[in-house]
Amino acid sequence: MQKEQCFSLGKITKLHGYKGAVVLHIDSSTPQYFKELESVLLEINQELVPIFLSKPGKLNGKKMIVEFEDIKPDEAPRLVGCSAYLPQELLPEPEKGEFYDKAIIGYTAIDVANKAPIGEVIDIIENTAQSIFVLGNGEKEYLVPVVEAFIKDIDHKQKMLYLQVPEGLLDL
Repeated sequence: MQKEQCFSLGKITKLHGYKGAVVLHIDSSTPQYFKELESVLLEINQELVPIFLSKPGKLNGKKMIVEFEDIKPDEAPRLVGCSAYLPQELLPEPEKGEFYDKAIIGYTAIDVANKAPIGEVIDIIENTAQSIFVLGNGEKEYLVPVVEAFIKDIDHKQKMLYLQVPEGLLDL
């Protein structure tokens, strides 16, 4: 399977324990959709390699502790840093107001108070406390916390992200 036929699920960020388990950070506002994973495609040496989970992963927020079949404990460190993918057809349609983190990069962010564009979603910074939208308009970049109260609507067809940010936040 080619990477173009897949979506980015996330990345293996670290080892968990000493028995070969790893932490898979899921790039989605809806990580619960993926708690029943049976397999993933890991990018190893620039190729997608299918690997089966030995049992369902343990989900905690956006982090899932997983163990893979046929991966011995001494082989698990090689997986840290590998990106994980799933075939596009397994991607459930996000519900209203939900999104996949990397999928909204390129969307136009609109300030609903002014009915004016803020800029394009350039990136999403993942922090342990709070994820942050990075919005840019060519002249300036804005950092806006990914907070449910700020997200008024997401139009996936038009690639628009409607935000209601507190007064003064965009002036910082």
